[in-house]
Amino acid sequence: MRYPEETVQEVIALNDIVDVVSGYVPLSPRGANHLGRCPFHNEKTPSFSVNRQKQFYHCFGCRAGGSVLTFVMRIENLDFIGALKLLADRVNFKLPEKEESASAKQDRALREMSAELNKRAARFYHDYLFSDFEDAENARAYLKARGVSPELVRRFGLGLSPDAWDGLIKHLSDTGPEHLAAAGLASQSRKDATRYYDRFRSRLMFPIIDSRNRVVGFGGRIMDKPSDADKSEAKYVNTPETGLFHKSDNLYGLNLARKARKAELIIVEGYMDVLAMHQFGFTNAVGVLGTALNESHVRLLKNAGCTSVVLILDGDEAGVRATLRAIPILTKGGIKVKTLDISATDAKAKDPDDFLQMYGAAPLQALLKDAKSHVTFQVGLSKQKHDMDTTEGRVGFTEDAAKLLSSLTSAIETDAYVAEIAKTSNISASAIHAEINKQKGMEAAQMPATMPKRRIQHAPEGRGVKKAKEILLHLILTFPTAAAALQKSEYVGEAEMGNNIYTQLLSLAFNNIERGKKLNPVDVITAFESDGSHVPPEVTELFIDPPEYDSKPAVEKALNETAFIIKRAWALSEMKNENQQNDPKTLQTLGFLIRNMPTMRI
Repeated sequence: MRYPEETVQEVIALNDIVDVVSGYVPLSPRGANHLGRCPFHNEKTPSFSVNRQKQFYHCFGCRAGGSVLTFVMRIENLDFIGALKLLADRVNFKLPEKEESASAKQDRALREMSAELNKRAARFYHDYLFSDFEDAENARAYLKARGVSPELVRRFGLGLSPDAWDGLIKHLSDTGPEHLAAAGLASQSRKDATRYYDRFRSRLMFPIIDSRNRVVGFGGRIMDKPSDADKSEAKYVNTPETGLFHKSDNLYGLNLARKARKAELIIVEGYMDVLAMHQFGFTNAVGVLGTALNESHVRLLKNAGCTSVVLILDGDEAGVRATLRAIPILTKGGIKVKTLDISATDAKAKDPDDFLQMYGAAPLQALLKDAKSHVTFQVGLSKQKHDMDTTEGRVGFTEDAAKLLSSLTSAIETDAYVAEIAKTSNISASAIHAEINKQKGMEAAQMPATMPKRRIQHAPEGRGVKKAKEILLHLILTFPTAAAALQKSEYVGEAEMGNNIYTQLLSLAFNNIERGKKLNPVDVITAFESDGSHVPPEVTELFIDPPEYDSKPAVEKALNETAFIIKRAWALSEMKNENQQNDPKTLQTLGFLIRNMPTMRI
């Protein structure tokens, strides 16, 4: 839902930007600002400035900037609503609720109840793991033997479910067992509908936490008991699909991996693999929950700031199929894909957990550095499929490879792979390129006849003109009377401002005329945050050391001088336009506009 502008402004006003940012970035007072190292790019010299008076931040290195809302969106990889809710929760501000149908209210209430019950269950399981009971001691010994430290146990909130039919039900006796069943924590007896029992019994418990830091479900792993293990019992039991939990919408450990703030995430298969990766320092690892990667996972990854992944899935036939299914989904979503088959490097190591326990972090780091691109992986599979000792096999392999390469957009990347394939197949690079072009032609034939026109890129303007536009925009955003004078004169409009962001700022100033109140930096910044996107640097740069005016004549003078600079630059650019140079009347008109600027009064 969209919240009223007044609500957004109130939440922002209640969250001082210096207080919030300093929770993530060490800041030092520097005059009117607070300075620190930018969390959004690597830098040795602090260039990240936070202004308490104006309630905005700006990095002079990467030009990132915005309000406290933008900062939380970027640092926590949240959307607009998610960041707003986080800030509201921080100051105990209750956001208004939208009108809901009775059924929608009931569903939301059920989800909220399930999240609360899961949270209490997670605490119960965690506390039980650290209790003095014999099974808890055995579980801790098991985790220690698997290389899982107590610190990691606490970081992931691991727990243990008691070896009892109703341990959790008794602990949460203030809640009806039917609610526990709805949350996936209990099961109803098939023989007696009035009886319920714990879904998880005598299992290591892995809480699954979503992007809003809610415990949405659990994975339960059976303990290894050679003397009495029931071989027919499932190794893992997961929370069933509920109103709150959908395994295809979650990735295990993503809530922690996103804090690493790395553009590349490592995707593994099991809970223990994720734990091992984090234990050995690979804190950007996440796990799939026994389901194939899908579009929902892509959205989760992108929301976490992920632009590339390394897939470390099982090297068996099922793992290969899973990898091949995942590649087009990830690449279509704009995520680069690399693959790594652990078992191919050492037959004894079936997964990352095994490998790390045997060899440690350094060898795995080397393997990750040399992970194959998805193209190399798929070309390798194609080579295995064809008999490369025959002409037919080499032709079939080359045709498969050409079809694969036809989807690449980089000519350099394509040429590099073509050279490798030509060497492998003993077929000329020119023939392979021809086959690639043939495949692209087939794809092009299926595309719409009309394509969108490319946006015309204007040549960069001089710094003096850019500065004049910044001063003018700051002035008319600050003084509505100046905006009214400019709008009435029609001397400078969208055409003269050129830059799309500047034209939006111009419209914002004109729309504010009737309101008649000064727009503060945070007012302007949040106008660009409402669609959930990052604030363009042109916006925050307006408020960095802007001019001050001590009188009405000073405002008028700045308005007229900057408007003249902008108009003259635009007119001179138009006069150089090839379409105008042979039109004396147009040239005369443009010259007149430069010489006869109206004096604007406010």
